[in-house]
Amino acid sequence: MYNLLTFDVGTTSMKTALFSEKFEVLDIFSREYDLLTPGEGRVELDPDIYWKALRSAINAILSKGTDNKSIRVITITTQGETIIPVDARGNTIGNAIVWIDNRAVAEAGFLNRIFTRDEFYKMTGMPDITPAMPIAKLLWIKNNLPELYERTHKFLLIEDYLIFKLTGELVSEQSLLSSTGYLDINTGGYWRKILEAAGIGMEKLPQIMPCAVKAGTILKTVAAETGLDCSTVVSTGAMDQISSAVGAGNITPGIITETTGTALVAAVTVKKPDFGNSSKVPIYRHFNHNYIYLPYCPTSGIILKWFKDEFLEPLINESVQNKTSYNKMSYKRADELAEQVNAGSDGLVMLPDFAGKLCPDYNPYAKGIFYGIGLNHKKGHFIRAILEGVSYMLKENIEFLESLGIEVNEIRSLGGGSNSRLWSQIKADVLNKTVLTMRNAETTSLGTAIMGALSMGLYGTAEEICEKYIGIKESFQPNEQNKSIYENGYRIYTTVYNRLKYI
Repeated sequence: MYNLLTFDVGTTSMKTALFSEKFEVLDIFSREYDLLTPGEGRVELDPDIYWKALRSAINAILSKGTDNKSIRVITITTQGETIIPVDARGNTIGNAIVWIDNRAVAEAGFLNRIFTRDEFYKMTGMPDITPAMPIAKLLWIKNNLPELYERTHKFLLIEDYLIFKLTGELVSEQSLLSSTGYLDINTGGYWRKILEAAGIGMEKLPQIMPCAVKAGTILKTVAAETGLDCSTVVSTGAMDQISSAVGAGNITPGIITETTGTALVAAVTVKKPDFGNSSKVPIYRHFNHNYIYLPYCPTSGIILKWFKDEFLEPLINESVQNKTSYNKMSYKRADELAEQVNAGSDGLVMLPDFAGKLCPDYNPYAKGIFYGIGLNHKKGHFIRAILEGVSYMLKENIEFLESLGIEVNEIRSLGGGSNSRLWSQIKADVLNKTVLTMRNAETTSLGTAIMGALSMGLYGTAEEICEKYIGIKESFQPNEQNKSIYENGYRIYTTVYNRLKYI
């Protein structure tokens, strides 16, 4: 009997999950950390916080009685684009520059003047060179902190850093590197031309490995410090959105997943990417030899959280001390209020572009809008309008994927939004398609565990695992009575955006 240990390293928290060999969740918990904001547009974190959180989680797992020898493999999935500099001894020599950091505006502009959008997209699968991209961040370090640049032996991403801390191996993997701006998505190797244009030496980047392969085993010093066994393998994983797709069985063409969390992300697997699409949908290397389209919208579930925090607190029992219980009660109360409102929110329509629009129409200046407000509208109307507005945004992106020749019959729904039966039904009605929720909601951790198992040869193929262990929880069929209501709501949604997009 063996166990699979996974770590999902997010922007502000790390989720630890222990799985059995049959992918049953044996234990799961999260630990939060606070980001540093030392200046405008700057977001950092001491890299040691990632390592301490991981080490603490290992101690917690083992302290509950898990046999250290039963943990056969550790696999890590992380956010993309966060850069960590280490010296020749592997010591960190600066804070991690977190993915949402936007300091490298000038550097992104410089590179955008050298490379056309078409050339950059055909080489990387990314629509634009942005300040958040590691290629721009590395150039910023080189321009503004030349001593740090010279002292840096390797620039690592978070997964790379934690693999190194566990094993001593300096490696990265293709899926995580997809949004760096310096991965050639066609070959899976580094794109030498853009690195040369930025003056970044390839020797400062780690070796590239495939996803779901053995990276190394636990160092003796780490075993002594954590209680892990030295024989435990550490495998490469994948970027968190890729891991989530794997955990929902989205590994071959024909399956589409959508994640409604802080952001909205749709995902569809393709064998050969279309670099000629007009909207330049983001394309990543999948964990296997396929590719994955990832239309991304920066604000979805976070809008509901904002409304809950700002306007619903007085409706929740203030005596609830536990934050998790409080949040569950808050979202349950939000659903109850929204359920009392007619489909279409009695003419109230919400545009969810609270932090600009990325897909399918790139417009960083777009703003969130509530349109059609009347004196008859109450809190429940606004909540339902949020649920419907995010569903309209999902419809935009599904229609875009269909325009690329992708057939969409059903959608597997993931993320916190899938916990709401009301929201799932609204999505089915708006899309006029079947929406499925997953039996195991922890798809990111599950996908990471699947890749760990594959790295050890514990199963033959990912398809075998998905067929055996990934199941559907509930199916939501479109309600024919709401079809015309949501067609009209979507027409208003698109009209309002097109009329106001240039303001």
